[in-house]
Amino acid sequence: MRPTPPLPALSRDCALFLDVDGTLLDFSVRPDGVIVPLGLPAMLHSLGGWLDGALALLSGRRVTDIEALFGPGLAVGAEHGALLRAADGTLIAEASPNPALAALAAPLRAAIAARPGTLLEEKRFGLVLHWRAAPAMAQELAALGAALAAAHPGLMLQPAHEALEIRLRGTDKGAALETFMGMPPFAGRRPVFIGDDATDEPAIARAKEMGGLGLHVARDFGGRTEAVRAWLAQSLEKGDIS
Repeated sequence: MRPTPPLPALSRDCALFLDVDGTLLDFSVRPDGVIVPLGLPAMLHSLGGWLDGALALLSGRRVTDIEALFGPGLAVGAEHGALLRAADGTLIAEASPNPALAALAAPLRAAIAARPGTLLEEKRFGLVLHWRAAPAMAQELAALGAALAAAHPGLMLQPAHEALEIRLRGTDKGAALETFMGMPPFAGRRPVFIGDDATDEPAIARAKEMGGLGLHVARDFGGRTEAVRAWLAQSLEKGDIS
């Protein structure tokens, strides 16, 4: 399966930035239920080696979750850029957690407990309401999240696929990409970012502004994660990466 429309293979002067859910992996009812295709972690590590380490995963997930999926040894922008870590594990930047998140957790837990099929994902820099298994709950959970967050100017609402995240204001994947591009091994390269969601639009825009490519799964890969993986594999093959 090939991307639609066809895209040129990556070149060695690129810095590659990839979203995870909806881009590399298909969505699951629960965040911990995603399936990592056989060979994908090895392919990412091979691509990272070919690019001299200039590959980073920019995700809304926690850094520990990303590492559990793909293994150590990749640069990571976790929780929408709230925490940046180099491939060797060195911490690059970390936001300050907002204590308001802890205050909101209890009423959100109660709301989830009263609505079967919904889920609250608790992260260090955000709280995510999921209703993929109970889509009828979308409107009332979104309204509840908005009402709770309204009193806290340091927090923002981030709509996502069948979910709503309450997260820190002032962090996004575009800023994370720019930070990585200012340091080795990313500096001086052409950024290429692939994402699928509203959370990815800042990085798509920033990659383009910096003279690179900002690609969207729906617009550039026919809405298929398998097409993204096929394009990465095609680049690996054409680059003769061992």
